[in-house]
Amino acid sequence: MKPDYKLVAKAKYIHMTADLASEVWHEVYKRYFPAKQLDALIESLQSADAIEEDIDNDVNYFLVFLGSSLIGYFAWKMENTSLHLLHLYLKPEYRGKAIGRDIVASCERLARGEGRGRVWCGVNAKALPVQQFFKARGYRSLGPAESEGGIERNELIFERML
Repeated sequence: MKPDYKLVAKAKYIHMTADLASEVWHEVYKRYFPAKQLDALIESLQSADAIEEDIDNDVNYFLVFLGSSLIGYFAWKMENTSLHLLHLYLKPEYRGKAIGRDIVASCERLARGEGRGRVWCGVNAKALPVQQFFKARGYRSLGPAESEGGIERNELIFERML
């Protein structure tokens, strides 16, 4: 069975995305951030209000369903010459089953079709399995992300030229 992608536009889906983000981010990032800091990150970056603001700023969020089961989400934004993959999260039991690979390939096809020459994303500097995932897809590390507003992002930038 192939997953279905549902564009997040209505309030119901924005809230579903925020709930899923909270669940998955707590599982993924608990080893990197203290609980209070993680809660604050989720609230500022993936709450319903934050997602709605992203959507207002041309970020496209998609929920990923396998049958009737909600299994993950991803988000991207077209930029000048590239597609920026902002989020790609799957529930743990659906990782390693080629779903993420297919999402990345879909983003690459979309970028090519829109005349964009590259896809890029930020990956937590400590998330070695995620870095390996992107390297296996032909992405190369450009090094650490620049800090924003004096806040260190602790991310590595990965890109693939199309």
